Amino acid sequence: MNSEFEFVSIRNILADVARHPMLQDVDLEAGIQYTLGFFAIIGVPEIYEDKIELIPIHNFKGKLPCDIIQVRQVRNEATKVILRSMTDSFNGYSRGLPGGESFKTQNRVIVTSFPEGQVLVSYKGIKTDADGLPMLPDDPIFMEALKAYIKRERFSVLFDQGKISRDIMLRTDQDYVWKKGRCINRFKMPSTSEMQSITNMMHRMIPSTREFEAGFKGLGDKEHYNLHKG
Repeated sequence: MNSEFEFVSIRNILADVARHPMLQDVDLEAGIQYTLGFFAIIGVPEIYEDKIELIPIHNFKGKLPCDIIQVRQVRNEATKVILRSMTDSFNGYSRGLPGGESFKTQNRVIVTSFPEGQVLVSYKGIKTDADGLPMLPDDPIFMEALKAYIKRERFSVLFDQGKISRDIMLRTDQDYVWKKGRCINRFKMPSTSEMQSITNMMHRMIPSTREFEAGFKGLGDKEHYNLHKG
């Protein structure tokens, strides 16, 4: 994804939304809920911020950050081993039995296969400002799609109350669907440098099978090989 844009406060778009006479009652709290709902619907992790957090583990459990959206990888800081996803049918009660280090998440809690220590969690999180409010990509396609989503959500309530017509609701739905599609395509389009990494990854003569253990550090590296004449 071409991420050459800045992030702006959610207050910016709420001020723009409030210009519509039928959306002036969308306050900050409602705007945040609409924004988080839109993030979840479009499902594009590229709009989130890459974050790393060191989490203490006590009695096999640790508390995850409140802004976490998706765990990327987890590493045991003592052993430097990358933990795999837990496949234990007994949810961690098979402790003491042979097996690699693993983890699972439940709500805001991470459960590990070892009782004590620290884990470094790489995750996707919501970018926030100094006040803890969500920040949004300063991208016109994203902004238009989010505004269309807020309008659609608000108009659906007004439609149920009989305050707007079916034709207006239909046009609002169509506008939202079109702008949402543009937004998803916009953020899923890889940049030139990302495409080069993808090309390097796909054109390997010898597939790499240990990138997970290395945190995928060399996954996009170019393969080098030597030709020896007999």
